Amino acid sequence: MEFSQAEIKKAAQALSERYRLGSTPYLRSPQDRYAYLLTRYPATKAALHRVFQEIRGFSLGTMLDIGAGPGTSWEAAQEIWNGLSATLVERDRDFVEIGLKMTPADRVKWVTSDVSKLPLEAHDLVLFSYSWGEILDFSLLDRAWQAAGQFLVIVEPGTPRGYKSMLKARDYCISKKGTVYAPCPHSLTCPLQKTSEWCHFGVRLERSEDHRLAKEGSLGFEDEKYSYVILSKHPIETSFSRLLKDPLRRKGHTIMTLCSKNGIEERTVTKKNKEFYKQINKLKWGDKIINKV
Repeated sequence: MEFSQAEIKKAAQALSERYRLGSTPYLRSPQDRYAYLLTRYPATKAALHRVFQEIRGFSLGTMLDIGAGPGTSWEAAQEIWNGLSATLVERDRDFVEIGLKMTPADRVKWVTSDVSKLPLEAHDLVLFSYSWGEILDFSLLDRAWQAAGQFLVIVEPGTPRGYKSMLKARDYCISKKGTVYAPCPHSLTCPLQKTSEWCHFGVRLERSEDHRLAKEGSLGFEDEKYSYVILSKHPIETSFSRLLKDPLRRKGHTIMTLCSKNGIEERTVTKKNKEFYKQINKLKWGDKIINKV
């Protein structure tokens, strides 16, 4: 099916607006789905790939994605975990039709049932990929948490609304004895929760020519903003701080805004601390600092 450039631009603009506002239904037409594949698919994959990097050192064999779209999470996850198999739950049959063509039948199972009534089998990783904010069903979240063998991951748009939706899931799973593994260095109340700021991160991706035209952008790249939380079913000791912004690099010193076990901290590192100064100047927004600072 082919669409005019004007149709795709209109669909991409409407999709971006609904995405920003958290409106549902998210996709309403074939043009919307095409615009998603052109613009949102690469951005979503880039964000998920960045989130999965946080747990790439763990051995994960199975993944359950609730609200899988056309299988974006599979494309990101299988690049990290060889031999991964997945169950992808998606009610939009057009997306499933696309996904069936993009995923291997021997490793990916598609489910189109109503997830509110669907028994959730145990998987190493359970994921809500840009879908939790549309669902906000805590009985489903509880079942997802029970089904998670190692990790439950929530990824939401990097907007105040997306951040607040993510926090609700974070708080609920902590109440069920979950441990926050990332991005927070603790399982305490988020220190930004009662401020005008919100915890989010960004990943830069290249735009194809069609992508750029659909978004009416002049740049060959875009920055996808996202909020996320990785919750562990088992206690895991962590010892790091997280960069909440790109470091401010000044002559002879660098200023960092960090989330640490003590809350939000601003730290200044000078050239006098040669090795550490060299290390942090390679870091960017969202990275971890393992060293004690």
